[in-house]
Amino acid sequence: MTTTHSAPPPSRADHRNYPPGDRQTFELYGHRITHTTNSDVQQLLAAAHTDRVRPLCLCRPAGVAMYVAKIGPDKYVIKRMPDSGLEHAPSCASYLPPEGLSGLGQVLGSAITEEADSGLTAIKLGFRMSKAERAAPTGAGAGGVADSVAADPNRLTLRAVLHYLWQEADLATWTPGMDGKRNWRIVSWYLRQAARGKFTKGKPLSARLYVPEPFNAEKKTDIAARRLAAWAPMQQHGSAQQFMMLIGELKAIAPARFGHKLVIKHMPDAPLMVDDKLHDRLHKRFGDELELSRADDDGHLMVIATFSVGRAGLATAEEISLVMTDEHWLPYESLRDKLLLDAALTARRRFTKSLRYNLAPDKPMASLVFTDTEAPTAAFVLTSDEDRAIAAEIAADTGTEVWTWVVPADMPPLPPVANH
Repeated sequence: MTTTHSAPPPSRADHRNYPPGDRQTFELYGHRITHTTNSDVQQLLAAAHTDRVRPLCLCRPAGVAMYVAKIGPDKYVIKRMPDSGLEHAPSCASYLPPEGLSGLGQVLGSAITEEADSGLTAIKLGFRMSKAERAAPTGAGAGGVADSVAADPNRLTLRAVLHYLWQEADLATWTPGMDGKRNWRIVSWYLRQAARGKFTKGKPLSARLYVPEPFNAEKKTDIAARRLAAWAPMQQHGSAQQFMMLIGELKAIAPARFGHKLVIKHMPDAPLMVDDKLHDRLHKRFGDELELSRADDDGHLMVIATFSVGRAGLATAEEISLVMTDEHWLPYESLRDKLLLDAALTARRRFTKSLRYNLAPDKPMASLVFTDTEAPTAAFVLTSDEDRAIAAEIAADTGTEVWTWVVPADMPPLPPVANH
């Protein structure tokens, strides 16, 4: 079973104008490689995959070991080795800020297990993917609205899955050259690519994930046919019914004849049906995200949901989580968070946005990490002077510099850019 569709990938122009990160240079079999998609390089990567030869990322003088992963019948990519993000130069696309600055540190190695030899990643989910599975306990998203209240480090919540795929798709990383280059075609494509090689309970995550392709009114019949084909294997009933997972942009929550419906942008003819109980819990739990969305006309309110498919092909939501992103698809949690994000964007800075994963709302973490400073600098938005010590301790434990802004005081100058 597969949930992929025949929509084309981003065009060559899209790839040229929007790299997920900066262009990297690799060394493999004595060759220097900057483009990995041409046929000659793909042959080199295939040989390296068979021989288990490690390419070197040349962001450091001695090189940093990478590995080759097979993501399709004849498609190979070069990926960062597990736990090696800090070995890369901060300006490198493979650089990853210390896990302790975000919620990733809580779940990496427990809910997320990476295997470099196979190129596969096993993830454990904290929500049901079938009716036969036991429902999540109260406080961990019971009643269908799932987030990180339970903060279980051994299983990912719905929000944590979205954050993980967002990070794997390099959508939490920003360089000034990306300005104006992101759109749903790009975002959806890289989200699907990020799901490849991820497994849960021994089954491919990509086979249970549906990310709608860009909607085209002239091709809506073909698009609907591909969607129904992707959903058809889920049209089972009784205790054996399987659920799918959807990631899309929420357009509206509208009344339906019975209950309510989530209207997903790029999927206007296939809303997710929501009963009254789930609708009420959704507004109670995600009131902040819905309010942020109403105030941000250019932003994107992302929804991740599990859903079942009925005999008629209609989708009914089982669990839902919402994440607010700005016009550049960069996630943020509050107006204070967005003020710092806007300041960094206006100043044309390079940074990685920290994501919360399972981390509880009252647990401090960096808002973002500047990667264009002399040393990576963790930026914290705090609500009291007492929190400065906590931020300094987190930064010290992760070996980064620290920048703090205690609101409601004026925002201090951003950390200076390195003179490289």
